[in-house]
Amino acid sequence: MGYLIPWIVVIGAGLSTLVGVYAITRPIPSLYFKTLLRSLSMVILLLPAPVPGFEGQFAPAFVVLLFEAAFQADGKPLPALQFLIGGCIAVVALVSGFFFWKARREPPGRKGFHKLP
Repeated sequence: MGYLIPWIVVIGAGLSTLVGVYAITRPIPSLYFKTLLRSLSMVILLLPAPVPGFEGQFAPAFVVLLFEAAFQADGKPLPALQFLIGGCIAVVALVSGFFFWKARREPPGRKGFHKLP
């Protein structure tokens, strides 16, 4: 139970941060960039990574990266960095693939699938 409560707090903080990111990205006219920025913010905030020195324990990858790089004399930030880079690449690929797929399915002459006819 002690390990579940911090993750509930992390998810709650991540979702509340997403509300702020949503408000900040609202004026951006491109739906692609809005979706990409919102998705990347969630991956960066919520992607778990193993904590070096504590077997079986996970924490948000950006927190592990910061603590291992800045506060540990012999820290190992590389695994957390690999998790973050891999997650960001996966999100960019998924969002880009989705928008490419939607653009291919659009009838000719119609610009932007998010607009009403």
